[in-house]
Amino acid sequence: MTTIGQDVNQPAGIPEVFTINDVVDRGLCVGCGACAVVDSNVKLTRNQYGSMVAAIDANILPGSIADRVCPFSDNSLNEDVVGERVFASCENFDQRTGYYTNLYYGRRFTEAELLKSSSGGLTSYVAIELLKRHHVDGIIHVGRDQSDDRDALFKFMVSYTEEDANACKKSQYYSLSFDEVVRSIRGDGKRYVFVGVPCFVKSLRNICLNDAVLNEQIPFMLGLVCGHLKSSRFAELLAWQLSVPPEKIQSVDFRVKNNASTVNSYDFQVVDSNQQAHAKTSNTMLGGNWGHAAFQLQACDYCDDIFAETADAVFGDAWLPQFSTWWQGTNIVLVRNPIIDDILESGKNAGAITLGGVSIDDLCKSQLGNFRHRKDGLIVRLDDDLKQGKKVPKKRVDLSALGKIDQKRKKIVRLRKEMAVKSHEYFLQAREKHDLSLYMKPMGQLARNMLKLYRDPFMKRLINRLKRYF
Repeated sequence: MTTIGQDVNQPAGIPEVFTINDVVDRGLCVGCGACAVVDSNVKLTRNQYGSMVAAIDANILPGSIADRVCPFSDNSLNEDVVGERVFASCENFDQRTGYYTNLYYGRRFTEAELLKSSSGGLTSYVAIELLKRHHVDGIIHVGRDQSDDRDALFKFMVSYTEEDANACKKSQYYSLSFDEVVRSIRGDGKRYVFVGVPCFVKSLRNICLNDAVLNEQIPFMLGLVCGHLKSSRFAELLAWQLSVPPEKIQSVDFRVKNNASTVNSYDFQVVDSNQQAHAKTSNTMLGGNWGHAAFQLQACDYCDDIFAETADAVFGDAWLPQFSTWWQGTNIVLVRNPIIDDILESGKNAGAITLGGVSIDDLCKSQLGNFRHRKDGLIVRLDDDLKQGKKVPKKRVDLSALGKIDQKRKKIVRLRKEMAVKSHEYFLQAREKHDLSLYMKPMGQLARNMLKLYRDPFMKRLINRLKRYF
């Protein structure tokens, strides 16, 4: 078995430890590729549901290096431990967000730059400034796969110029792995900034803590606030609803800004094989409502990291009342690295970006739904699993708080999990039979069931109307 790096986190020897083998066996592999970076025997493949998963064998022993970099294994350092090791010098800490130096809201100054970005454009701004200031030589991030023999619309790649980096803007809701690109840059003498979702940053951080070469080469990691990851079928579903079947997709854009919509309502656009563009507002299509968890990876039901606690900075959407009318988009930013603080403040002084302060409570309010899913919802899901005799990973939630969660919320959590699972199954049938209705009919019924759960009882709605009237 080929490995790289020096062991720094020996297994604790707890009998019920949840290892990488359990992660894969239970279908909780997020497909990040960390295990394949450190162990050449591991391969990443895209499964029948369009999700990247690790194929491991008996050589992956509990406590091995591959086990200790898997983000959902108990043998990997969790966010609290990594944060204390890497960001202990930060003057602020909050249990909801981890360590931080400063909190901001902001956006690119020009509308042209904003329209090319998913939100306020500050993720790409900081990454490019790190490149321009020669802190790094390249940016590892997700971009469109332009190769002729591609089997996916996107891939992790490296941008070495500002022009190349600008071509890789926007969020891509697509299951991908970073193993190939990280292996390709290891030992090349260059320095990089990595951009990814919380669990990917955590796994890469665990790699770097075990590998002095990569630790030197990747001095910056930028995180993205993540609701959950999607399989590649998400793009196919939305495109198919616009009369573009999977085999006719040329490219997609998940977040086209629309000046007739609010900040959290954007268009999905697909270009077909005839170069014709089709677009529609995402949340008006079945599966476009993020709360319905269509094509959510099962691993996301076991994640408790909202603000990428192991990243040097994390960027999200400022979905707060004071920014709701700014349809061009605004970022919230939590920073843990003084160099990034300096980049943002310098950008503000130069007029390149607008920047202001935000409180820790407002920052967390922007992700209330995420907290309900990753905290309260996680408690419900773990309790359900344990009652069914399933082995579960150790998470940073208090299971004794189950009694504080009302029955309506528990029903919503369980229905959302069912919708995530069924979305993969129904769409596989639809693809095999070339019949989208095999997905739309049963998932449409589940969506209606969810709507009923969210609606208040008739008498409560009547009383609220009377209160407003009088």
